[in-house]
Amino acid sequence: MKLRPLPSFIVLALALAIDPAFARIQIDGDQCDVDSNYATKIDAQRITFTNDKTHSVVSLLPGGMLEVDGRALALGASDRAHAAELEHAIRAIVPEAKALAVDAVAVAFEAVGHVSTAFATDGHQARESAERIARTAEELKRSINARDDWGPRSEQEIGRLIEGSVGSLIGEMVGNITAQAIKVALSGDEAAVAELEARAESIEKNVEKAVEKHAKELERRADALCERARELDRIESRISARLPDGSSIDLVQVKR
Repeated sequence: MKLRPLPSFIVLALALAIDPAFARIQIDGDQCDVDSNYATKIDAQRITFTNDKTHSVVSLLPGGMLEVDGRALALGASDRAHAAELEHAIRAIVPEAKALAVDAVAVAFEAVGHVSTAFATDGHQARESAERIARTAEELKRSINARDDWGPRSEQEIGRLIEGSVGSLIGEMVGNITAQAIKVALSGDEAAVAELEARAESIEKNVEKAVEKHAKELERRADALCERARELDRIESRISARLPDGSSIDLVQVKR
């Protein structure tokens, strides 16, 4: 019987279902490292940045107005133009970042779906699993689109949500696969063992194909989004006005 190789094939398959989907789409991973000392909230009236340590609030308003803790900061004409450009650029980049995160969810859950389908014991289980995976993915997508805060911290939180959801589904599948492997091994049926092993071996190819189909496009969009983030950094660096404590306005930092 070929019981011993099964766990290694299964672990490889499950790892592939998660890792490539995230490796190619992290905006703060290989593409660029975006950081901020502020929590960000966006609504129709203003974009609010709350400092993590001092809790001071910097607000960008339409028309190039900038407030600190509710009081208008005196800006010259050039600074007002840059503040207006910064507010506009942030409002433009957030929907793109959300769309990238939503599409990343789709890729990750497509990979999970391939694993689930490959190891379903029958058509009914396959359909139930597919429906559960689709529901979880849609819930995550709605959660992402509904957020009114966005920034490096939000992306990290979303990354954890995706990993948690995928991990939960993977954990359930591991239990099912392990049970199948044990049952088949104990049956002494060499043909059944070979069939299960063949399914495990085929996962790598299927998952890679599913992920690679979208990975290049996601990577291209992540690169473009990184350049947009660098432009935010450049725009704010042109604002010469200082905060009340004398520090420059530095809402976003991008490591190249």
